Amino acid sequence: MKYTVQLHGVPVGRSDLERCDPQTGFARGAFNPATGYQLVQDVFRLYSEAVPDTPGRVADPEKLQRYYKARDALGLNLVGPDGEPVTGATVHVYEQPGGGGGLELEVHIVDPAFWNARQGEGR
Repeated sequence: MKYTVQLHGVPVGRSDLERCDPQTGFARGAFNPATGYQLVQDVFRLYSEAVPDTPGRVADPEKLQRYYKARDALGLNLVGPDGEPVTGATVHVYEQPGGGGGLELEVHIVDPAFWNARQGEGR
């Protein structure tokens, strides 16, 4: 089932959110960017700069704070396959570890309806 990340109605990308953990409230999956991803890409790159994927490197707290502020200001929405918004979703896109260039969507979701529906899918 495809979930869509939107920026004020503009599709940013899609994911099946194939890995879900109701206990932590996180859903993750491969992220397929749409044309609108160009509008938000720099914000998510800021996270990669703030939290390097290199052993021994330490996160930059100033950049990390700037990332969270910029990400929250975007007002991204997660929309379910039925076209309805998933309430209480915090969206994060990052490059997959190992530098393969692929993107991963991670969403923290507090809406019990989302988790009840996913349980019905057998996930």
